[in-house]
Amino acid sequence: MRFDVGGAVTERLDSIVVGEKLTPANLALAKVDPDATPFWELSDSIESYEAAGRRTSELRAKWWHKLSGPLSAFLMPLLGAVAAFGLARSGQLFVRAIIGMALGFAYFVVDNAALAMGNFGGYAPFLAAWAPFLLFLLIGETVLVRTEE
Repeated sequence: MRFDVGGAVTERLDSIVVGEKLTPANLALAKVDPDATPFWELSDSIESYEAAGRRTSELRAKWWHKLSGPLSAFLMPLLGAVAAFGLARSGQLFVRAIIGMALGFAYFVVDNAALAMGNFGGYAPFLAAWAPFLLFLLIGETVLVRTEE
């Protein structure tokens, strides 16, 4: 049905076919939410997407991030250790605390940017999920060794 507001006329149109090759299985694939899907089910969804010939880089990046993401809980104390190590009477405690917080914030910014790059294919999914963690692990270790007094 088509309704013309200007003339207040309703007109019946011919029927049309939309999505000739669309099957219920294809519709089920459209409902995959990688953030809400458990790890083991997400790998099944990735296989289904590949079988259907669809792009899987976003799902693969999220699948790898389900492994690397929780490790940020171990990374944050390492990045904050710059404030804990060193003599308190050196007078630089506040600056070191700011540096630790800035490193933690920068990790999440870089992590989200890398995932966004992995979602559209700018980075490989494995690299998008693991590179920020490994980069900030090395930065945290370097800062920890350099600031230890």
